[in-house]
Amino acid sequence: MMKHINHKIIYASLVCLMTLSFSSCNDKLDITPKGKSTLGSVDDLEMLFNQQYDFGLPFTDLGLICNESYGQTVNVPTALSQKSTMLYSMIAWDESVDRASLTLTDSRYNNAYKYINYMNTIINKMPGASGDENKKKALEAEAHIMRAYIHWLLVNIYAPQYDEATAAKDGGIAYVTDLNVTDVKSKETVAQVYDKILADCSDEYINALPLHSNDVLRGDQAWANAVRAKVLMQMKRYADAIPYATKALDINPTIEDRSSVLTKLDWILPKQSKSNLLYMGGLLFTETISPETISLFERGDYVKDYAFMNGQTSPGGGGDDDSDAKMQACAKILKKNATRTGFQDGDPDDDYVPVNSANPSWSPLYGMMLSGVMGADTYFSMQSFVNGYGITSDRMYYTLAECLIRTGKYKEGIDLVNKVRKNRIGESYYTDLSATNEADAMAQLQKCKWIECLATYENFFDCRRWNTEPAYKRTITRNMTDLNGNTYSFSIAPNSKLWIFPFPQDAVRKNPTLTQNY
Repeated sequence: MMKHINHKIIYASLVCLMTLSFSSCNDKLDITPKGKSTLGSVDDLEMLFNQQYDFGLPFTDLGLICNESYGQTVNVPTALSQKSTMLYSMIAWDESVDRASLTLTDSRYNNAYKYINYMNTIINKMPGASGDENKKKALEAEAHIMRAYIHWLLVNIYAPQYDEATAAKDGGIAYVTDLNVTDVKSKETVAQVYDKILADCSDEYINALPLHSNDVLRGDQAWANAVRAKVLMQMKRYADAIPYATKALDINPTIEDRSSVLTKLDWILPKQSKSNLLYMGGLLFTETISPETISLFERGDYVKDYAFMNGQTSPGGGGDDDSDAKMQACAKILKKNATRTGFQDGDPDDDYVPVNSANPSWSPLYGMMLSGVMGADTYFSMQSFVNGYGITSDRMYYTLAECLIRTGKYKEGIDLVNKVRKNRIGESYYTDLSATNEADAMAQLQKCKWIECLATYENFFDCRRWNTEPAYKRTITRNMTDLNGNTYSFSIAPNSKLWIFPFPQDAVRKNPTLTQNY
């Protein structure tokens, strides 16, 4: 018999998940002098790849900037009342907030350079390490490509978007390649950073990796080709990216089949999913998405319209009096205002009701309760591990599709979009998309890709890139109504400095070259 959901358990689980953090300690690195290590064998050095990469959850900040989300369990009206905070600046898109002074530290930034140091340890010590000589080349190549990938993530968060016309002058990040962690690492230009990224993910290193890896935390040639493809696409070198994206998908063409939701009643996405080329993710649990994002879901989406909250077809009681009362009040508001966006076409006379409407995993009830915003949905299921900072083969189809579209191959690009959509939309609602020009093809890709890339860095990175292209840059508007009927409207321009995150103060104090890039 299906058990009801106990709200006390849900809230306890929520608190636990929000306080968990991953750490990876290696005693052999914790020695003096600082920056040195005693790692002397190939096997010891290989252990440095065994990381639970912790960059946080993209939807808690990157998703706020591009209006994918309202973050994680953020009460928006409360956040808007606290104006001297980073959270306020991201929700209200207020450029007057001194974000640099508010960013005392940044675990994503600091962890990234910790992992880069691990890669540098492998690269610098591998030639003299004892052990299997046949493994050395592959491990060193993997470290080079991982070093490239992590720097690529950093430069796309803390520096301006790559633009060929300005990259040689735009401030970038420090590209660290040595083990002298006490030395000041000078900030380089965006162009210099990208030159080093490309050198670190060269064909030589790509081909030195094994063709396949059975470990989603380790790189293979599919992942390596995907890294180079994404770097080149972000540089807007679309034709150059095509061969690498194609090779990545030739090696691993996996597309996750979400029709399994029909029998499992929940979206079960494990960390070990075959579509994870390399996993750097976390639970989707409690991302709250904006009404603008919700409007982009297609009717018949397997997760949106068929997946039940934790696989349970009906909601349960058992919460405390206050939470139950709040749920009942929100449920009444939902019914009265008909805010449920199962009606994707906006037709009030449409009688379409999603199969999971009694207890959906993308919950409008919890969206309203947690965010305090009408029309928001919160993901309230705990078996979906989204690869937020890693790369999946599913999303590589969209990388290749856009590169094809941008080079005039509209049909080929849209065909790849459809290939993924067939595994996302119920048969009763699925129809092929088609396009005969770039504008139409891009409009369809952008809508579908946005949903495919929820809870990842990709929507934020795409917006930054498109913001430097006249045909695709746009001002984003966020419209919200709270539970008391108060309305809010904010906008962010393509050239807003909010698209660049500040360097944390604990890094700036140690490195005077880290002037802010906005």
